[in-house]
Amino acid sequence: MEEATQAFVFFWLAGLLVVAGTMIGFFSKVPLQRRMGMVLLALGLLSLMATPWTLSFSPSSAFGHLLGSLVGPAVLLGVGFYLITFSGNVPVGRLSKGDRTIGVGMVMFGVLWLEAMHWWILTPMYPGEVNRYWLIFWPTMLLGALAMSSGAFAVVNMVGDGREREQRLMVLVGCFVSLLLLLGVTLDGPNVGKEQFASEILLAAADIFGAMVGAAFAILLFAIVLAIYEAQQPAPKRLDPPTSTQLEQASQIIAQNLGGGTEDE
Repeated sequence: MEEATQAFVFFWLAGLLVVAGTMIGFFSKVPLQRRMGMVLLALGLLSLMATPWTLSFSPSSAFGHLLGSLVGPAVLLGVGFYLITFSGNVPVGRLSKGDRTIGVGMVMFGVLWLEAMHWWILTPMYPGEVNRYWLIFWPTMLLGALAMSSGAFAVVNMVGDGREREQRLMVLVGCFVSLLLLLGVTLDGPNVGKEQFASEILLAAADIFGAMVGAAFAILLFAIVLAIYEAQQPAPKRLDPPTSTQLEQASQIIAQNLGGGTEDE
């Protein structure tokens, strides 16, 4: 098989399976289609994670290597947050307090795992150097977490009532992420230097800012198109005023229905 064909089958087609499987698995109302979507999603992810072996000649295989490196902490964080969420104040299917404790432990272990990928020997190395996609992912994730925690704090502060606990949690998350960013730009890691990390933070900030500006322009463009479309629509036809006959008929119906009850009632 030619290299271009291999890249299409094991990378691009696998990515298409991930997208299609996600859409079908999460948005379909038919149980069989949802299961098929999950199967497609799993096949696509496995194909992408296998690219270090199936596409070892391609630089894109570093992306699959990063996905494989993130499976462990992603599973811990996902299951942990699930246990924490559904052991809280939920109307149905509430889990026990023991499940909540397990969830907190899994989240903490997942966060420590991610930290060890920067500050310890678990840094994704491919092939023989720090995975370039990891250098993009980690600063972007930290800045994204900081932005989301700040935004959530602002939203809860504006529309929330009696949500002091959630506000404190968002402040705690923001402070923790800020501390990680500060440590990353002031201390050298075993595989990533502080200068390189600071440079990647600037690039990640530019990416996030560009995405936010693009989203804002998209919303603005949608609003403009909608306003132009509404302005071009003809005014709704006004009904003619009721005639005297219609008014008399309406008054008779009203009088019949508003009359007092009889003695039998």
